[in-house]
Amino acid sequence: MITLAGVVAAGIAWFAFDRQSGPQALEIELPNATDQGPIEVYITGAVAEPGVYEVEAGDRVIDVLFEAGGHTDDADLEAINLALRVNDEDQIVVPRIGEANAPASVTGAGRININTATASELDALPGIGEVYSERIVVNREANGRYVSSEELVERQVIPRGTYERIRELITTGP
Repeated sequence: MITLAGVVAAGIAWFAFDRQSGPQALEIELPNATDQGPIEVYITGAVAEPGVYEVEAGDRVIDVLFEAGGHTDDADLEAINLALRVNDEDQIVVPRIGEANAPASVTGAGRININTATASELDALPGIGEVYSERIVVNREANGRYVSSEELVERQVIPRGTYERIRELITTGP
């Protein structure tokens, strides 16, 4: 019985002492975009040496262009965002002057932006077709930009099953 009383007293003393010291800060280090190591990006079009290049996570299109030996004289650099950060497995197409530019609705990650895509661009998505692509554009024009891609279902523009098929292929921002 005396042993039990001693254990209880020790527990109460430890609890009281621990509470007096106050809360302890816990430090958690989250990985930085630049801590992810090398990634691979494919660059083609009006570049000196098209191909797949290993660059660092967090690098920009301009960095990949430099790795590819720079642009050719007929490159239309105004048609692409040189400051855009690249992601693993991105494809960068540097258009030539006078060439049809890549659609503005395709982001650096290769997703279609449902806030800027035309009906014909949306039509290329699996399961969308002509009817749903028109509904996406008409709803966007009538009710404003989509804040999240989930709004396609919330606004009853497309059914949930169709959304699930395309959600990894679309975005609402740059």
